[in-house]
Amino acid sequence: MAYDAIVLGAGIAGVSTAIHLRKRGLSVALVDRREPGEETSFGNAGIIQREGIHPYLFPRDLRTIIDVALKRRTDADYHITSLASVAPFLWRYFRASTEEGGRRSLAANVPIFARCLEAHEALMDEAGSSGLIAKRGWIRLFRDDGAIPEAEAQARELRDFGLDAVMPDMTELQALEPHVDVTQLAGAMHYRDPWTCSDPGALVKSYADLFKRLGGEIVQAEIFGLENGNGKWTVATDGPALSAEHVAVTLGPWSKKLLDAAGLRLPMGVKRGYHEHYGATGNAYLSRPLVDDEFGFVLAPMARGIRLTSGAEFARQEAAKTPVQLRKVLPMARDLFPLGDSVDPEPWMGARPVFPDMLPVVGRAPGMNGIWLNFGHGHHGFTLGPATGELVAQMISGETPFCDPEPYSAQRFTRLQ
Repeated sequence: MAYDAIVLGAGIAGVSTAIHLRKRGLSVALVDRREPGEETSFGNAGIIQREGIHPYLFPRDLRTIIDVALKRRTDADYHITSLASVAPFLWRYFRASTEEGGRRSLAANVPIFARCLEAHEALMDEAGSSGLIAKRGWIRLFRDDGAIPEAEAQARELRDFGLDAVMPDMTELQALEPHVDVTQLAGAMHYRDPWTCSDPGALVKSYADLFKRLGGEIVQAEIFGLENGNGKWTVATDGPALSAEHVAVTLGPWSKKLLDAAGLRLPMGVKRGYHEHYGATGNAYLSRPLVDDEFGFVLAPMARGIRLTSGAEFARQEAAKTPVQLRKVLPMARDLFPLGDSVDPEPWMGARPVFPDMLPVVGRAPGMNGIWLNFGHGHHGFTLGPATGELVAQMISGETPFCDPEPYSAQRFTRLQ
């Protein structure tokens, strides 16, 4: 089966890429082993983080590193048995997390984050799924005064970019979230620009339905590899053989395995994460997500209940689940908000694809004419998928991109070899 373009991976980045290619008149197949929106795009905190321009850097202070190494923290964990496989990425992540590197990544983030709400809004309006979105922002909670000065400095920088971040006092916070125990807290930051979603997986599925209404085709099949011949790429699957001049790899954490086999090795790692949904006791409710700065968890109101998410876990992607971070933070979460019983049979686990500089790769695959990349968004795939999907579709179509794509090029890694 031949198409103008094939998009591999039906998460938020892939579905968005497929829509934007179809809108430019290309025949497009969207391929995934599962239905759209059922992997990483399903399991996030549901925040479209318009303010999220500051990259997540590897800690540089010795105390934090020692605490993580000794498993004293809840915001980061690792598998000892996976250290040999994850250590090369962690070393590159550490080396990239300098002040200068952080400033470069921040500057690169500015234009794509500036596009995120507009890009989502265009899709959700056409898909008819705006009802899944709330526009109340999210709140970062501080249990210790020591973290507040750095957060205030970041908030001032956000305001310099025209973004809205304020520090409510405890009375104001209680008015915003009446069922949060503010006696646990030293302060809070309310980021008011972001939007939040009550069902991220459902939002992605609504975008996939839009893609089908636009004439796109969804193929559910296992993807085995890529082969080039006669100016076209063939995608080997356990279903039909698919071919196209252009293939966009948007497989998130599975992108590296496919590209390694095709001969393109990029320094991508994964941060695994977990979530579980809980009921709220009595008449308690949350109006927006809460992020606990000290313990690294999120409480997010979802259609299924209150979603408790964990911090990052560094392990082999295929390693067995170990949701110890969720178990450790659950008592702190219950002290903060009256969570009831779990409504899930077991915790969900997913993996975020990340590069050492915390920027995605978007654009041409080096040395593979006709292969295009759109993955590695780290903590911000749900936020950035529609924007980078539009960006790579513009590049494939030969249009002038809405921003300079050079900072996201995979060539940035080959230049460093």
